Amino acid sequence: MKRRMTVGFRSPLRRARVWGVVLALVAALPAGAGQEVTVAGVVHVKNGPSPSEGRQTLELEKLWSAGGEDDEVLFGLISQVRTDEEGNLYLLDTQLSEVKVFSPSGRLVKTLSREGEGPGEVRLPIDLLFMPGGSLGLVQSFPGKIVQVDREGHPAGTFTIGGADAAQGGFVLMLDALARGEDLVIAGMQIQMKPDGTGQTRTRILASYGMDGREKVRYASSSTEIDLQNFRVVERDDYFVFPRRWAIDAQGRIYAPIERDRYAITVYNPDGSVARVIEREFSPPKRSPIELARVQSVIDAQRRQVPIEFHVDLAETEPAIARIQVREGGEIWVAHSGSHRDQPEGVLMTYDVFDPSGHFVRQVSIACQGNRDNDGLFFLGPDRVLLVKGLADAAMALQGAGSSAAGEEEAEPMEIVCYRIRG
Repeated sequence: MKRRMTVGFRSPLRRARVWGVVLALVAALPAGAGQEVTVAGVVHVKNGPSPSEGRQTLELEKLWSAGGEDDEVLFGLISQVRTDEEGNLYLLDTQLSEVKVFSPSGRLVKTLSREGEGPGEVRLPIDLLFMPGGSLGLVQSFPGKIVQVDREGHPAGTFTIGGADAAQGGFVLMLDALARGEDLVIAGMQIQMKPDGTGQTRTRILASYGMDGREKVRYASSSTEIDLQNFRVVERDDYFVFPRRWAIDAQGRIYAPIERDRYAITVYNPDGSVARVIEREFSPPKRSPIELARVQSVIDAQRRQVPIEFHVDLAETEPAIARIQVREGGEIWVAHSGSHRDQPEGVLMTYDVFDPSGHFVRQVSIACQGNRDNDGLFFLGPDRVLLVKGLADAAMALQGAGSSAAGEEEAEPMEIVCYRIRG
């Protein structure tokens, strides 16, 4: 009896001590540490709205610039930037259909490719990559193909979906491409007309291909039926991971935001199985007046180019995730639809940074003078970034949509500024 009473007397104390330890451990956990749960056999990393390590700011030091009002170098629309093993910059100019190559010190070394239909020539290339064999690939959207040149500019062949068998392809639009080992991963759209000509099926695809042009693994796809007699575009239904919303890491895993309005990144293994899903609490902000004006300008430009009437159901917000990149060490850097909003003075934008497992560890602000609604930022390896001034305006002008904001004056010549990340 006495023993039973003693145990009964100590048990609440013991439980209190245990709960004390548990509460202490919980209190010691990082505030933004993601909780891993398994849903239908797939690990979901569920992160809160705040990172575990807070925010840091990267200070930049200007190295060199090119273009602008007072420079002889002329840019049309710089839409992609790549770097080689020696630190040279390859700048894809979509408007001029060429690639300008700059040395690490900012000297214009050479220009590769040009507009045309001949070997090594391209029209309005939309993306740029280093091909598995080391050549440079210029991605032409329509008709979809990748025009290859070597690093001296000599023609090096053409890649097409389906290779010699055109029936295996059928891509009308090729929009993004990245190399992975001996394969390519491509995002694009296939358009099939109905036999009676009254409609079409648009199938958006993210898949890997061998260099023979044959599809190997399909990671994601979505289809939309279009009735040309009652042409109505629902923006939310028209969403896909292009342009530039997906990435590849060193192990060949694909990172793609499959849902438009949800902050969730599906991570695919190279074989197409889902490795995990990275989530973060996030409420997309409503579009700003500049964003609304930009979208409306694009719609108006399309109406001028399409011979039939159509209606567009616009969403109130931009897609939750704007860009994904996997950087050195496997960290995942994400720009969302609010990354450029309400930033401190002198900060261009702020990225969410996840560790390789998908836990939200910190936010990184880029201290750089620029226009948050108009300029683009490209990371060049671990210690350099390139600011492309006037990127949005140049893209709008190329589509015939004018300025990105109603009432603005004519856009200034495009300029690039290369910075070194301090520290």
